Formats: sequence, C-alpha cells, structure tokens
Amino acid sequence: MNHSLLRSGFLLLSLLVLAPAAPAQTGELAEKDQQALGKILGKFLGAKPGDKEKEKARENFGKELEKLGKKKGHKDTTEAHVAALGLTADLGRALYFAVEYKLNLRGGKPISEELGQVPKTSYALSLPSTYRPGGAPLPLILAIPEFKDGKPVSPPEFLTTHLNEQEIREGAAIAAVPMPANKDDWNLLKEDRSGGIAMVMFTWGDVIGKVGIDANRIYLFGRGTEAVTAAMHVATRYPHRFAGVIGVSGDAAADIAPTNFGNLPTFFAAAGANASTFEAKAKELGYGNCTLQADGTALDAWAWIGKTARSPNPLKVTFQPGDPFPDRAYWVRIPATAGLASPVVAEADRATNTIKVKVPDVRQVTLLFNAELIDFAKPVNIEINGKARTEKIVPSVDDMLALLTQSDNGRVYVTQRTYEVTQ
Repeated sequence: MNHSLLRSGFLLLSLLVLAPAAPAQTGELAEKDQQALGKILGKFLGAKPGDKEKEKARENFGKELEKLGKKKGHKDTTEAHVAALGLTADLGRALYFAVEYKLNLRGGKPISEELGQVPKTSYALSLPSTYRPGGAPLPLILAIPEFKDGKPVSPPEFLTTHLNEQEIREGAAIAAVPMPANKDDWNLLKEDRSGGIAMVMFTWGDVIGKVGIDANRIYLFGRGTEAVTAAMHVATRYPHRFAGVIGVSGDAAADIAPTNFGNLPTFFAAAGANASTFEAKAKELGYGNCTLQADGTALDAWAWIGKTARSPNPLKVTFQPGDPFPDRAYWVRIPATAGLASPVVAEADRATNTIKVKVPDVRQVTLLFNAELIDFAKPVNIEINGKARTEKIVPSVDDMLALLTQSDNGRVYVTQRTYEVTQ
C-alpha cells in the first residue's frame, strides 16, 4: 500500500483546517488585527512554493508579528517574534480569516458536493439556513450512514431521514460520507483511496476547505454497528482531529481499544455489550470520558455535543502507534511503526516547563510546541525515557509557517524539535 500517498494527501488537507477555537476565547488582539494577519497568511497559503509572492507574504507576516511583539515591549526582533508567536488564540483566528470559503454555499436544505479527491463521488451537506461564508464558525457532524439491506445508505437518503431535527440542522454543518459498497472495506485505508477511512477523511478535508468550521468541534457520528465501528477506526488513527465520537443505534467496535481515546470523548446511544466493555476498559485506563445512554436519541447526542469540545493542547497524550497511522497524536509524533507493544505517553507541565515522554522501541520522537504547552521565555526540561536535558526553545516565523500542515486554528504550533531515542 502506498501509505506515503495517503499521508501526503491528508497533510495537504490539514492545511485547510483553519477555523477558530471553541469555546469563545478570541485572543488578545482586536479582530481587525487578526483579520490583517489572516489576509497576509491567505496570500502565503495561496502562492506556490518558490513564488515571489509567497516570499513577500512570509516577510510581511514576519513584519506584522514584529510590530505586535514590539507593542508588548520587546525591542529585539527575535524577542518580538517570540512574544507574538505566543498569541496562540490570535494566530488561530488569523488562520480562520486566511481562508476564502466557498462563496456560493447557502444553507436551508441539503446539497450534494463533489468529493474532488475521489472522482465521481459526492457527499451530502447540510448547513444552517443562516449560514454565510466567513460568518461564525460552525460545529461539524461528520456522519457515516448505516449499512442497510446489503448496501450503504446513500448520503442524500441519510440526511433525508436522520439528524433532521431543527435544533441540529440550524446549529451545525452535517456532512454525510459516501461509504464503499463493500462493507469489508469500511475500516480500511486502501491504496486506491476507496477504503472507508479514506472516504471519511477526504470528506472531512473537503468540508473544512469550503465551510467555516470550528476546528475544536468536529464530531464523528455513526448510525448502526458498521458505521459506529468505522467511526471508531477513524478516530483511533486521528484522535487529535476530532472533538468526540458518537454512536447511535449500533454497538461499539469490538476490535478498538480505548488507548487512543484519553482526550477523545465518546457517546453511545442504544448500543450493546461492546460499548459497555469499551467503557469499562476506558475507566481502567483512568479515562472518564465515555458516556452510555441506553435510550439515547439524536437530540441527546446533540445535547452532548453542546457540552463537548476538543481539548486542543492536552497536557497528557497517550497513543498506541500503528502502521502508518497513528504516527501522531496532538503534539507528539514518531516514525510510522508497526508491532509496538506499548503506547507512547507524553506529559507537559507548564508550571515547571517540563516535558516527559516515554516511547517504545523507535528511533526518534518529534515534539511540537506552542505557548499553551511551554513557556518560551524559560529553559525547557525535556525527559525522554528517563534521560533528561535542558534547552532553550525559541520559536520562529518560519517554523510556524512550516508547521501549518500540523496545525489548525484550535492549536497553532510555532516550532518543533526532533530527538533521537535511546532505550
């Protein structure tokens, strides 16, 4: 399987995850200043590599950050950049304003949108009647239709019969995913991009490039056991992309452990024994974020959504690596590796400016940083598999721009470090 093709495709799509954080922390700057930064970032993102316009936008972005840093009392250019790069929420808002969302999209009734990454394939999209491009960012429900009568329910049919309560339709964007005809492909990544996991992720990428979506409020929704199972297979590979997983009228996946769900809440309505087992195992790991509701409905799930947002910069990250995914969760990344017996565990303590990481038998680990995780003004204590070092970590404009594929506007990373691992 050509994993590099899928990996590069998903990384390109992640450039488009540019919606503001939830809840309503908007940062220190006035919105006009966030918009000004966003306009420059938009030019940077829109220009081709090596283009003079891209370099000009990079320089202009650096100058704007320097101005912001100097307003905070830093005369030195590097110190001014570091201070401005600590405005995590403002940088997220700038990313939101950098995107030109599809202008002719209007809400009120479901529409069909072509999924460009998979020719001749479309998903169904519902937007609130009040939606306007560039307006307030929306939650996104990424819905996997049920498998019924020997075939997947089509996206238009799903939106005709499900999640059609007014509260939900007027409160969120809903995208129904076109799933493979062969049920056996639903939980797979496939080289020809026809696997169910690829279909979900390509739909995710297409929606967030067209609609103003809140990156901290994206939910996987599955109806029926096959769909719930598929949603969990997606979530365990990309836990940092979603705010939660919802299963309705179907049991949880029997083959998915809760290891990667420490920062990813789940809600199961009218489920079965597998969901109860998943909840029990999650509690054994110390996760208290699995909710079971035997008589739960779509409106109960909607109420849960209203109380559940993604933790964009969790101070503790645990994930079981796979091949190729997950090779990353939140701010920790390792080389794609199969067959590792133990999970990666990383903890950040900003009060002591300490990062502790335990990794299994891999050659290196990469840590992504922002001001929510560490204080750039102080030395950082890095401990990997019990071996400690202390270093000064200084973010830069170029680092931030290079990490846009790893960022979204719920969490902007401004530098990274790669460390060789000794066991």
